[in-house]
Amino acid sequence: MMRLLLLFSLLATAGWGLSAQVVERRIDAQGGALTLPGIQVLIPPGALVSSVRFRLERLQAVPTSPPQNEVFFIQTLPEREVVGIYRFSSGTTSFLKPIEVELQVNPPYRPSSRIIKSVVYTWDGQGYVSTQVPSTRERLVITRLNMGLGAGAGGYPAGLVLVVLRAPEENLWRECQARGGRWTGSSCEKR
Repeated sequence: MMRLLLLFSLLATAGWGLSAQVVERRIDAQGGALTLPGIQVLIPPGALVSSVRFRLERLQAVPTSPPQNEVFFIQTLPEREVVGIYRFSSGTTSFLKPIEVELQVNPPYRPSSRIIKSVVYTWDGQGYVSTQVPSTRERLVITRLNMGLGAGAGGYPAGLVLVVLRAPEENLWRECQARGGRWTGSSCEKR
């Protein structure tokens, strides 16, 4: 019986190695950072007038409300890789200085004959903006982001959802054509 209780307590704390990845903290005018594997959000000194609560979490799937068809298009591909899905939530939408988000986008570069497309989608509550990243770059730094109302979670009104995806370009092109669209190099546009 004691062994069983010990096993359950270990599983509860370890979560089978997949513990929820969430960081929450209050940041004031001095600035600060929130970090999870694959992402760091930096709030520079002087960006805030008073103390504000922030939450950074790694998600298992793209939020489904509202629908994000472009992201789901890439997620349905064979050989696609979801590098990370993150939600940054805040108690405020405005900053005196721009916040900075640094994302791990690609593994260390190794030359290959296949062209891999890495795309970062940023959703602010109203729509996605896509940023294509060359496969030679391991990290992407995004600044001048808008925190959108309705994109936050956990009681926070404002937020951003950041999705990092990688896929071979030939798969993206072929799937887009099969759906009656035109591959632009970063998204599938309907004709």
